[in-house]
Amino acid sequence: MGIQERWENRQGDLAARGEAQEAEATQRWNEHVERMWSAIVEQARKAFDRGDGWFETEVEQRSVGGLNPYGATGQDFGIPPLARNKLDHPSVPHSPRSDLLSQIEDAGWKLHTAQYVYVQLGEESRDKWLSSGQRVAIKGKIIGMYLFQRA
Repeated sequence: MGIQERWENRQGDLAARGEAQEAEATQRWNEHVERMWSAIVEQARKAFDRGDGWFETEVEQRSVGGLNPYGATGQDFGIPPLARNKLDHPSVPHSPRSDLLSQIEDAGWKLHTAQYVYVQLGEESRDKWLSSGQRVAIKGKIIGMYLFQRA
């Protein structure tokens, strides 16, 4: 067996191993999403069974920024919380946010209002070097607030 054949075999083995790892990662991802959303969907079902007229829930959409005033500031290093491990595997399907809203609507609710708010979690600043002014680094998250009406 020549070098070219060994190289091709090795590449085939690596590709097969990568596909298996990607399938396993997709399974873990789906289980993670189900665990996160099951509590919200269960609360919606309980509220519907109690006879509540309205149901409100908050879902973190994105973490934004970092607290490092020495590096570049104003950059968005935020990654959606449910997609933090999806950047390297764009072909792996994401579980869309709308799936959560659909599950809540299947429990008997109708989406009335959706709003998004930025919550600042921290701020750090330092003086600029060899110039006037300050560099400020801000960290926060974007939260989706959803209000459902009984269908």
